Amino acid sequence: MGRVGRAPSLRAIEMALDAGITHFDVARSYGYGEAEALVGAALHGKRDKVVVASKFGLNPPRSAGALRALKPIAQQVAATIPGARGVLRSLVGGASAAADRFSVAAAETSFNQSLAALKTDYLDILFLHDCGVDDLSDELVGFLDAQIAAGKIRAYGVATDIDTVVALHQMHGGRLIYQFANSLAVRNAERVAGSGCRIVAHSPFSGADNFNGTAGGDVHRAMLRHALSAAGVDVVLCSMLDEAHLRSNLKIVEELVEAEHRAPAA
Repeated sequence: MGRVGRAPSLRAIEMALDAGITHFDVARSYGYGEAEALVGAALHGKRDKVVVASKFGLNPPRSAGALRALKPIAQQVAATIPGARGVLRSLVGGASAAADRFSVAAAETSFNQSLAALKTDYLDILFLHDCGVDDLSDELVGFLDAQIAAGKIRAYGVATDIDTVVALHQMHGGRLIYQFANSLAVRNAERVAGSGCRIVAHSPFSGADNFNGTAGGDVHRAMLRHALSAAGVDVVLCSMLDEAHLRSNLKIVEELVEAEHRAPAA
């Protein structure tokens, strides 16, 4: 719901569901504030078959709502005019971060907005979005624990940079789920390897341009294989918007599973 419109976004989610994808990650700020509602519509009637994670702490640009009707035009312009996407993004602005964004009041408001947009009465995972070490206060932990007790979330964690993840893991251990970038070029998972850290990794192709002299397809295959094989990484998030991309990535998953089955027992 940013550079990609509603119809192709819904098709992408439908293809993912048909292919067996069950983990969907979204946030209040994604798609200029519209991604959660789209995911909720796409998953209608399938909620008990999927894992849905969302985030709070970053909000969509204030101008996003006013520009909603113009979005299809902007998407067409961005797709046809070189350089237009950057200009349009600068006009709309980026996600906003209020000073009190990790207060209990802000967390509760954002969480309720997420539930309403996603048309669900619970989230599998709720993340603090782009937080610092001090943002997970005792009061906020108490609020999040209360949501688990009430059945409104099943787990919570942080989606942030690796330095913050390392520090918070030392403080909270396996109590949290940790989301951060990890790839063949950016090996962040190695910094918490063997710690029992529960990890959802994103950006598996980050740094692909650093591998010069190798055919693009081979680079991306190697990078996805690395991301999927990283020790301790439970989920790898990989945005896929067309069937060819989806099938290509799933084929790599299948190859890894088959290799594991062929490997002799230790």
